[in-house]
Amino acid sequence: MFDFNVKLGHWPYRPVRGLSALLEAMDSLGVAQAAVSSLSAVHFLNPQDGNEELLRLIAGKRDRFVPFAVCRPNFTGFLRDLEVCLDEHGMKGAVLYPNYHGFGLDDPALEPLMTEAARRGFPVCVQAAMEDVRRQFRDHKVEDVPPAAIGAFARAYPGATVVALGLKFGQPEQAGEPLPANLFFDTSNYEALGDLEHAVARFGADRILLGSNFPLFNPRANVDKVRAADITDAARSAISGDNARRLLEPRD
Repeated sequence: MFDFNVKLGHWPYRPVRGLSALLEAMDSLGVAQAAVSSLSAVHFLNPQDGNEELLRLIAGKRDRFVPFAVCRPNFTGFLRDLEVCLDEHGMKGAVLYPNYHGFGLDDPALEPLMTEAARRGFPVCVQAAMEDVRRQFRDHKVEDVPPAAIGAFARAYPGATVVALGLKFGQPEQAGEPLPANLFFDTSNYEALGDLEHAVARFGADRILLGSNFPLFNPRANVDKVRAADITDAARSAISGDNARRLLEPRD
């Protein structure tokens, strides 16, 4: 299995589990690999500090982890930092946090990132939601990224692969139908029995990726929902890892 939505680092509002707990969970659940990005970078002024911290954390574990770079297009030098992540550190994707980093998906500063993503073939993930707003005790609540904005973003850059992380049941439909051919989404925020079956019937299994949103969510719950879903073996295989590996295949 391949988990497309894993983070490592610090969360300022509560303790979270780290690398050892993640590896233990992956081993017990049969997850061979995971796409991982920096949780610390969500709150660091310069996400590159979090990207570099992540690389130190997973040193010697690159057979298990495929690192993604957190990018903030409204921070000076983010494209240079991205190039370092891709070319020097072998990162394989990018992750955006519009509502934490204070930019819109229609920001023109995103154009060079998406042009590069289309040229090189790496996926760009948009984190729609990190945690339930009701768990945010602070006065300033970080709302979810609107699914319609993610759909418009994918349509604006049809040559790039866009992955929405953390969409809830019913939200892929709000991205606009038909779903853009370059837009995928993960399972991390699908909670109820039958939700995944509905998504497969509506969009096809080839648009869906196993994602746990570790350490904020429980990885066992997300693996079990795929294993227990009333879908075909082919669909289960696609969601469990085939789709992720296909998105990460290098382009000729």
